[in-house]
Parts: sequence; C-alpha cells; structure tokens
Amino acid sequence: MASSAGRGARPDIDMRQFARSVGTNMSVAAGQVIFNKGDPGQCMYIVQSGSIEILIGDKVVETLGTNEALGFMTMIDKQPRSSTARAKEPCELSLIDERKFRFMVDEVPNFAMYIMGVLARRIRGMSEAI
Repeated sequence: MASSAGRGARPDIDMRQFARSVGTNMSVAAGQVIFNKGDPGQCMYIVQSGSIEILIGDKVVETLGTNEALGFMTMIDKQPRSSTARAKEPCELSLIDERKFRFMVDEVPNFAMYIMGVLARRIRGMSEAI
C-alpha cells in the first residue's frame, strides 16, 4: 500500500482549520520521526502541510499528505503505536490530545465521519495490497 493520494483517498472533509484552532501546532523537519512503533500514544495528528511516511520496519507502507490523519488508532483502542511515522519533507502538524479527540468525536459530527472515512480507506487499501 504505497501512496494513498493517487487513489483519491484524501478525506472528503477538510479538518485542517478546525484542527489548527483546537490543537497544538508544530513544525517537523524532513526526516524527523514523529512517533515509533510500540510507543504509547497520547495524541493524534492532522497534516496541515507536507507529507508523512508510515513505516513498518524499514518499509514505507503509506504516504500521507495534507488534511490526512495519523496516530488516531491509539485514541480509539489505547494500544501502542502500530507503525512509525516519519516526515518525508518539512511538515506542519496539528496535534490533538485525547481530551480534544473525545470532545471532537462527541461534539463535531464531521470529525467522526472524517475518522471513519480514513479507517475505511486504509482497510480497503490493505485489502487491495493482499
């Protein structure tokens, strides 16, 4: 499962402005690791600009771009990170902690649809890769 961008996999709902207003914003240099597989997760991210590589071991399994979410599975199931995320190029990310994630799921219907859309696209991508 390489880049999801070529399959029209970007979320239909643009969460960047909302994420920027409720989250903590951070800049990440190219090559910087955002999180490692096995790390505990206390937040998720929305990509404001740039691109992120998702790795399992040394293999890039997905490339995420603008308006895409990463790190949200740990907000749902409280399990350690299932992959490593590394900036492919300089990025700006909005960091959303667990409290804000729960608020957004409860109070922002588009956010729940956004996350479900990302999950559906990734499951379909894995099915295509098998």
